[in-house]
Amino acid sequence: MDNSQEMILAIDTNLFEAFWEAYGKNITLNKEFIKKIFIEVDTRYKKFISETSIQSIMIKNLSVYDICVYICEEHIFNLQFIKKEEIANLENNKDYINELIYLVYDKLIYNDYDNLIGKSLRSRYSVEISTLNMFINRLFTLFYSLDLQTIKDKLLMDIFTKCLLLIKSTLNQLTSGLETEALSSWRTLHELECVLKIIYDSNEEVAKSYFRHLEYGAYHRNEITDPKKIEEIEENMKKDMEILQVKKSNKEKFINYGWLHWASKTINDEEIKFNFLGGLQKLAGLTVYRKWYEIASDVTHSTPLLVYADKKYLFGATIVITYESFFRIETLFFNYAKEHLKNPTYLDNYLHFKKIYKNRLEVIYSCMANPKK
Repeated sequence: MDNSQEMILAIDTNLFEAFWEAYGKNITLNKEFIKKIFIEVDTRYKKFISETSIQSIMIKNLSVYDICVYICEEHIFNLQFIKKEEIANLENNKDYINELIYLVYDKLIYNDYDNLIGKSLRSRYSVEISTLNMFINRLFTLFYSLDLQTIKDKLLMDIFTKCLLLIKSTLNQLTSGLETEALSSWRTLHELECVLKIIYDSNEEVAKSYFRHLEYGAYHRNEITDPKKIEEIEENMKKDMEILQVKKSNKEKFINYGWLHWASKTINDEEIKFNFLGGLQKLAGLTVYRKWYEIASDVTHSTPLLVYADKKYLFGATIVITYESFFRIETLFFNYAKEHLKNPTYLDNYLHFKKIYKNRLEVIYSCMANPKK
């Protein structure tokens, strides 16, 4: 081992100590054993990447945390199969030590260094991904200071939270080279955004009906076992169907989408249907996305598009419509937060952040929506 390798090992050993100081109290493992395995794996991995290209060294040089967590997770998994009094013998077993070293080392190579699956068109550092992620993370800091008083408030916050998480999920899939899966995630996001818009624009009774229909769904799937609860749900469902004049033949559709009729039974003199395209999407005023919803549905239902979709085209389209969803959701949440924040300072801080970065987000979106030919 040359001087530079010794220096790197010394640095990483100190970083291991820092790791254990931060996380060791939550890990019921033998520190010295984990440290011994770490040094062996770290040395092998550093030697491996030092023999590859400069680019690989820069990009594939994993953190101490990554290696330590791999080791701890493997060791914890193995300990479940032996008695406590046998742990010391296991940790002194050379065969076990070598097996653990090689297993973690191989995981570093195949999971982190040489992951060939789903070559991505953008990384998480790209402007399109990192800027939107930053905005979402900043929005979440407002959540903890909101004053939630009603059932509608609670429902809206749960939906806002899930919408933002779905956007992050879509972005993560795009950076993993999973464009079709990202479009499927956008489909779910789009459906939930429609729910958000309707709940946001409606009164408390619509929120209450939404929760009732969650119960109706659980009842329909035979998840309710309490006889008294079953009787109560059946009575409520019968009453709702009578009030809304729903035919018994439409009972299953009513269970899934019947809450919509508490918001509105018609739009432009047409009855709101108990489905997505003719009901949820139409009432939310987002029918302009019908084309993309149907393409996403083709992907979700494993048509040939799932296998043979053009990666570049699908990436560009998915990130554009994801940005558009974010802009609408952020506007709704900002307007909601103005009325429900306990401390106006939080809003002032967010406004300052938004003033700095919102225009940049819009410029990024414009470049993606109108690419140069």
